[in-house]
Amino acid sequence: MMRKQILIYQDTGTNDIRNLKKSLEQYFQPQEIAIKTTNADEIIKKNILDENILAFFMPGGRATPYLEKLKKLGNEKIASYVQNGGIYFGICAGAYYASRKVFFETDVKELCIIQECGLNLIDADAIGTLYKELNISPYTRDFQSIAPVKVRWLADEETHIACYHGGPYFKPLSASPLQVLAEYELNGKKLPAVVIQQHGQGIAVASGLHIEDSAQSLREVLLRLNKEDEYTKQVLQKLEAGEALRRALFNKLMSKLAPTR
Repeated sequence: MMRKQILIYQDTGTNDIRNLKKSLEQYFQPQEIAIKTTNADEIIKKNILDENILAFFMPGGRATPYLEKLKKLGNEKIASYVQNGGIYFGICAGAYYASRKVFFETDVKELCIIQECGLNLIDADAIGTLYKELNISPYTRDFQSIAPVKVRWLADEETHIACYHGGPYFKPLSASPLQVLAEYELNGKKLPAVVIQQHGQGIAVASGLHIEDSAQSLREVLLRLNKEDEYTKQVLQKLEAGEALRRALFNKLMSKLAPTR
């Protein structure tokens, strides 16, 4: 049976998913794969993560509310779905959520979060943010903690650019089967940025980057918020210059989601 749907989690804690939904539609609709949303209730009570679902995307937002809604049973449903041939794709908060342990802004008292979410699809600690390395603000929900970031795709050594906003890097646990797909390039420092791990018949992918965010989509967000300053203008200019590189990175990752029978 061909898996013909992709689901995006949309519930308490998720940020605006319009950019993610649009990017997925552009890539997958030519393959006649539908992009829809789901929530904790559908996952837990309706078993919506079944053999029809090609991939389940856990987007950016806040991992703690994800755990509060999904709890142990929701995590078990997601893990079972992956074991049976599904794909989990976590972006930013969704990447923290999939990891063994979260270490978020541990040196900023009012932001510090250290927790285990219990999904455990990525055998690594998720550590963020990279505000010191990028010389930006500790995490805020506005554009002051956004930055264009270079990453290197290890398979072909190509450099890409994507939007960063509070995501983690990954510190694999001892003897972890985790594979690093891309690394942050930060002043000579290399840290895992995008990782993948096999579970039974399925896989889990986690990205510290917002690979779905084009400069144009971020500009539209700014227009909706009526906010633009010199810093955000510079960020958008750099992302616009690197748009082809971002799109190439997005396509490489989406190729990992090839439909299976």
